[in-house]
Amino acid sequence: MSIQEFLSKHADLQKTDNVFYMEDAEGTVFHSIDDAHKKGKHPFVTKNVKDTALADLGELGIHSKAEAARFISLVQFIYGVDSKGEKSSGRGRRTYSNQEKANILNAWKKAEAEGKSKAEFSKETGVTYQTLFKWIKESQ
Repeated sequence: MSIQEFLSKHADLQKTDNVFYMEDAEGTVFHSIDDAHKKGKHPFVTKNVKDTALADLGELGIHSKAEAARFISLVQFIYGVDSKGEKSSGRGRRTYSNQEKANILNAWKKAEAEGKSKAEFSKETGVTYQTLFKWIKESQ
């Protein structure tokens, strides 16, 4: 699993109150037992959302809180992100360096080739749809 696949798979983790989900024999995920019984195939397995995310992090080579903290710290250093400052700033305007724009546009090209929409990509990266659209148009 790549980091991008991890982010896509677990993008809604912070937004949900559901701790468990159901998975059928074919690996289809259901967030309610009713949906699982209506649309899924037996047998069902109940899984914990956080345990699944931790297992996926393990596939990425992150096996402990200390390793996760080092990874996050490194990413914050590379991109100049201050997690405390960013969260408290509210809806302030975010500026991007030319290198950040180029990295995001390269990532967009890959995501587009995989069939992702601009809206999905915007949600995953935190770049507004309008900004992404403007950058794509400028790069052509």
